[in-house]
Amino acid sequence: MKPFEVRGEVDVHEVDYNGIAKTSSIMKYIQTAAQSQLTERGYSYDGLRSMSRAFILSKFRLEIAAPLHAYAPYKAISFPCESRGYSFLRCYGLECDGVTVARAVSVWALIDTESRALVKVDDFELGLPLLPPLDLSLGHIRLPSELTEVGNYGVHYGDVDQNMHMNNTKYPDMYSNFLPLKGKMISSITVNYQSEAEIGERLRVERAESSGRYFFRTTRSDGKVNSLAEIRLSDI
Repeated sequence: MKPFEVRGEVDVHEVDYNGIAKTSSIMKYIQTAAQSQLTERGYSYDGLRSMSRAFILSKFRLEIAAPLHAYAPYKAISFPCESRGYSFLRCYGLECDGVTVARAVSVWALIDTESRALVKVDDFELGLPLLPPLDLSLGHIRLPSELTEVGNYGVHYGDVDQNMHMNNTKYPDMYSNFLPLKGKMISSITVNYQSEAEIGERLRVERAESSGRYFFRTTRSDGKVNSLAEIRLSDI
């Protein structure tokens, strides 16, 4: 069995000031492959909504081995893995000219949109072939003892999806506003999504740097933690 794949080309509007595809764009490429596989199975966004179901991203880890430049052709792959409890595990890859340039692993929760209760893996028949997971860890993010407030971020029109919440692929863009990315790229990013950020929300952004890693915590105006992140940078 092979992973599901989608082919495309990096659009010039998806690169940053370094001339490489944004981390958020890479997330979109690989998640498009996942959504396309689900849609073929009958689990499109609207299809799930008609069943009163919705997938919510809980954790995501992405490793980028090499930058992608404008107009570069790519093949995005995705596949579900054996899962248990309330956690749906899915992996991803991104290839360019036959070379793997990015890999990722994610954990999703499935909710009943009417009761807001979580749905167990055993109670939802995905009906897709399961492949062995990639050797990527999704451990806990251990924040340094002290973080410094570096600013705030207003969730606006360009951030939200049909749920009126900040889409998970937009989080790297938010963190990038507070990173020294000139001549550098994100080589790894782990995000724990704690609570949704609605349109109009203003998030408090805190950051710390330790052992070559950047840590972020974003907090909603009601005091609830919105996200935690751990990011590594490398030279382009």
